Amino acid sequence: MMRLDEPQYTLDQTIDECILGVTGNDLLRQNLIASRNDLSDAGMQYTIAANTGELYTIQPVNVDGDPVVINVLKKSELVKVYELYFRAAKKPARKIYDSILNAAQDKCPFCGGIGTPRNLDHFLPKAHYPQFSILPSNLVPSCRDCNMDGKAQNFASSAERQIIQPYSDSQRFFVDQWIFATYISFDDGEPGKFEYYALPPEEWPDIDKERAQRHFADFNLAKRYATKAAEQLGTVLGQIRSMRQANLDTGEIQNVLLQPAVDAAQFSNHWQKGMYQALIQFLYK
Repeated sequence: MMRLDEPQYTLDQTIDECILGVTGNDLLRQNLIASRNDLSDAGMQYTIAANTGELYTIQPVNVDGDPVVINVLKKSELVKVYELYFRAAKKPARKIYDSILNAAQDKCPFCGGIGTPRNLDHFLPKAHYPQFSILPSNLVPSCRDCNMDGKAQNFASSAERQIIQPYSDSQRFFVDQWIFATYISFDDGEPGKFEYYALPPEEWPDIDKERAQRHFADFNLAKRYATKAAEQLGTVLGQIRSMRQANLDTGEIQNVLLQPAVDAAQFSNHWQKGMYQALIQFLYK
């Protein structure tokens, strides 16, 4: 739900750096060289499917045993290339890993920047899609909660079950607002609470509406957004009280305090935008 620019390194560059880093295992190095073109073809297949929202059509490999997946490369070899020659420190390809991770600027795209990415997540998990284990556009900076709890090793088997791909999915997921909030006050005068919900635009295709709803649920954004907003609520309510004591009316409070915060939200579906929109609605009740 946060758009990321495509990684600056291509798959071909990544393969070359991995080949350069393979030492002490001549067989793996030769197999990687022999399979270079086939890996590139698989990467093109991924790109085409990702750009049309059809990654679910790519069939996973058998998780049992150690089948040959690409040319002469076995599943275990493809996983080893990622673990030992792409992710490993001091290997030539590590600079690509770091470049992809740092490009997120410490904001996890799956949860709208609430969490801080500490590693790269395989959008199509390498246990089921080892042919994409070092494909840069399949590697997404992810926080621990999104990596372990939100996504884990899951992958979609149908169009409506796909979560949002930060690099390649339709612009509508990133430009249109589809996450909103309601502010609920308590009678005892204590700060109230926010309830976030997903409401994709009516004109969206039905499948994309379902995908947005699924992403919202899978990554527990209702709770995570509400928790983030609650951290700011006391301060904002105090500012509103001070402005009322200074005889500012509701319209002035909206124009001076609340609407600027809506406009300053980092992207269309940021928790801050929903929070301040909800407070504006509440003030006019």
